[in-house]
Amino acid sequence: MRSADRYRLHFGPYRTPRFRYGAIVQDAIRGDVRITGLTDALIPWPIGVKVGGGSAKAGIVLYGVLAKAVQKESNLAVAHWWGVTGQTVTRWRKALGVGRATAGSSRLWADHAIEQPRLSAVHERSRDPVQDTGRRTKIAAAKQGKPRPPHIQAKLRTARIGQKASKATRQKMSQSHRQRGTRPPWLNPAWSVEEDALVRRLPAKEAAAKTGRSLAAVYCRRSELGVPRDNSAMNQATKIVPPATTGCRPTTTPAWPNKLP
Repeated sequence: MRSADRYRLHFGPYRTPRFRYGAIVQDAIRGDVRITGLTDALIPWPIGVKVGGGSAKAGIVLYGVLAKAVQKESNLAVAHWWGVTGQTVTRWRKALGVGRATAGSSRLWADHAIEQPRLSAVHERSRDPVQDTGRRTKIAAAKQGKPRPPHIQAKLRTARIGQKASKATRQKMSQSHRQRGTRPPWLNPAWSVEEDALVRRLPAKEAAAKTGRSLAAVYCRRSELGVPRDNSAMNQATKIVPPATTGCRPTTTPAWPNKLP
């Protein structure tokens, strides 16, 4: 890696602030300090002593864009441009509540890793489409049947607002719902085993009363189950003729009587 890349400042520009000797400024660590001099670093910076006692030793004043650089740039770059040691930059970071990884440090590590032969091979292997497919398959199998967390569902729902799924996507969704037996919200609940038993055993009107469904639905279910029409006097006394179109496709055609009593 070239020195220009190693010591690059990504979030500049940084310039020496305007100041007056003897002026009192606020240091992020020491508080009020009086400016007494200027460093001869690549970026010259004011130095000062603490006001109101304490150590009389002058040090770099941590304020202005220097504090911004400590929070964002890499340790190596700050130490190089401001003429201090890496330990000093680390102490400044701790005082400002900055962790080990800043945006500048992350960029430096990433650029350095690409130049390492061993790490480059690992990086290329991680992008192998065959291995990546196997990894995604394992992740999908581990998550199958597990609902997403509520906050993830909310984000996905928000991201899909205003978007229309393609025809291929809708076909996949339809096929998936059919495999799982999902019923549309507007469709009546599925027939249970107990309801099918009532439809087979009772006349249509009684089966409708017991199950809470319409006569048309009972007739449709009878056709789907292959139940022959009951021509008993009880059924004929109902005087109910199912509509011509009931929304179902019976497997057998019921033998409706030509005349009703």
